[in-house]
Amino acid sequence: MASSDRVRAYALIEALCGTPDQAADRAVEVIHAHAAALAWLRAVTGTRPAPPAVAAQLRLAAAQLRRCDDERDPYLVLIRVAADAWSSRSDAS
Repeated sequence: MASSDRVRAYALIEALCGTPDQAADRAVEVIHAHAAALAWLRAVTGTRPAPPAVAAQLRLAAAQLRRCDDERDPYLVLIRVAADAWSSRSDAS
């Protein structure tokens, strides 16, 4: 994501919720990572939108990552979840 897009995202959050705090910063980071995982999946598999089972796994993992006490890298975690969910889906078919 371009830095100008990040600045606009933070400005929108600040306008809606007030000055961002650690939770807001983490939420934005996870949203970016979630979008990156979906883009990665589309680039690798050629599917759009993501299959429902894969999208559900990504949503669940993203919700867990939004906690401030979760120090895992959202990008790494969500790419791994997307790959694992796609593989499980492919194995089941």
